[in-house]
Amino acid sequence: MKKIILSSFFLLWAGFGTSLLFAQSNWSPIGLDVAGHNKVNGIEASYQLNNCNGEDVVFVQLINHNKYAVTVEWYPAVFTKESKWIRKENLSDKKSIALNPNAELAGDCSGTNQMMMIHLKDFSITADNFFRYGTSNFSVLTK
Repeated sequence: MKKIILSSFFLLWAGFGTSLLFAQSNWSPIGLDVAGHNKVNGIEASYQLNNCNGEDVVFVQLINHNKYAVTVEWYPAVFTKESKWIRKENLSDKKSIALNPNAELAGDCSGTNQMMMIHLKDFSITADNFFRYGTSNFSVLTK
């Protein structure tokens, strides 16, 4: 009986831990081409809507599946719930990130990777009106 209770507790604990793990990794794919693929030239791109210190933000995650270093460049863009496409096109808005071979980089609230955190206020929208994050002129350059 004691084994059954311990086994049941372990299974319950393992299932709870697994659900927490999956709940924390709610990244959505960024459509990088006309077909909507989120992997181009060995780079996988995803986003996550979040809130940092009361501000609506989007975290960007890039994974370099290549065996060589690359630089990834893009202009940030968002889709609103009204199907409005808003993109930043000024040179000062351009994002440029160097990624080592087989490396992953993602935004978070710590502010360590500022390029990987997009502020929705820069697009004059809030999370309530946000539909999806996108990019314009996404490119992967070899070093």
